[in-house]
Amino acid sequence: MNTIYEIILLLTLLKSIVLVRKYNLSSQNYLVIYLLVTFLVEVFSWIVLLIDKDSQWSFQYNFYCVFCIVFFWYYYSSLFDTSLKKKANILSVLLLIGVLVFPNFLGENLESKLIIALPLFYILYSMLWFYQKIAFPSKDKITDDPNFWISTALLFWSCFFIFRVIPRHFFDSRDKVFLILLRELLYIINCIMYLLFFKGLLKYERIAKIQNQ
Repeated sequence: MNTIYEIILLLTLLKSIVLVRKYNLSSQNYLVIYLLVTFLVEVFSWIVLLIDKDSQWSFQYNFYCVFCIVFFWYYYSSLFDTSLKKKANILSVLLLIGVLVFPNFLGENLESKLIIALPLFYILYSMLWFYQKIAFPSKDKITDDPNFWISTALLFWSCFFIFRVIPRHFFDSRDKVFLILLRELLYIINCIMYLLFFKGLLKYERIAKIQNQ
């Protein structure tokens, strides 16, 4: 499943690059930057394991978690109205302070706290987007909005990832078979996530075509 996930991620990245070449970076709200960094991190991790299959090197994921939080903070900032943006910024700052400052945040080290903070951040921002969309509906179908697919992907991935990460030490000591199953299921979740991203890119392409007619 890992190979299938990487293929889907690559295809999504290539689709994003094609849209950049046809239109511009802003036509997809700079999503290509996130996809490119994600792909490069995966390639780097693959190379590290190829060199040493027992390697515990994980600095790239610390960097990646911080990058994802900053990127989607910016991504959604252009989508929220002024009032909601202020509230989201306050909640985001509090979350980051909890991760970086308080040593007992969920009793984890910095790397683990970042891994937990990321899905919490995704859930917060995707739910705020859905709230705004429902509170201030437009005449267009919600499924025609590319951000519906991006937010759904982030929310879907985050809910499973939290279930995968938080009880991992318990399962490691009590039920390693189930823990291995969760690891494999995460690849399936990743595949679904980037398929939803691909769908979002198709919606961005549709909007760009209309605007350039």
